[in-house]
Amino acid sequence: MKGPLDRTKVVVRHLPPTISQSVLAEQIDGRFAGRYNSVVFLPGKNSQKLLSYARAYIDFKRPEDVIEFAEYFDGHVFVNEKGTQFRTIVEYAPSQRVSKHWSKKDGREGTIFKDPDYMEFLEFLAKPVENLPSAEIQLERRELERAG
Repeated sequence: MKGPLDRTKVVVRHLPPTISQSVLAEQIDGRFAGRYNSVVFLPGKNSQKLLSYARAYIDFKRPEDVIEFAEYFDGHVFVNEKGTQFRTIVEYAPSQRVSKHWSKKDGREGTIFKDPDYMEFLEFLAKPVENLPSAEIQLERRELERAG
């Protein structure tokens, strides 16, 4: 577990439910551009029955940036389009683990053009479509076969 001085991931709670990720990014980048690694934004919901706040998880590059961010954004007031005020809470994220992006390449990628079944399928698609004769023509042929 990381010590209190090694924590770099925070959660910003009580964001307005209607705030978008781009608006929040503008607010953060205005003062902290280039000082964080990633932002995970979870939008809120605003319905008649339930109000759930939006929240954001931010992973900073240095613990000093976390302290400065918390001093600036903790208690920051956001106002929505109706004039309702939302006072944010900044705290360390419960889990300091940061998800890693897998860049493992699939070994089968790009090999479909060599697959015999796929090649056969392409040949089948390239053949012209042979439509069956109409029911009347088929009936006339059967009558001729019976009579002939």
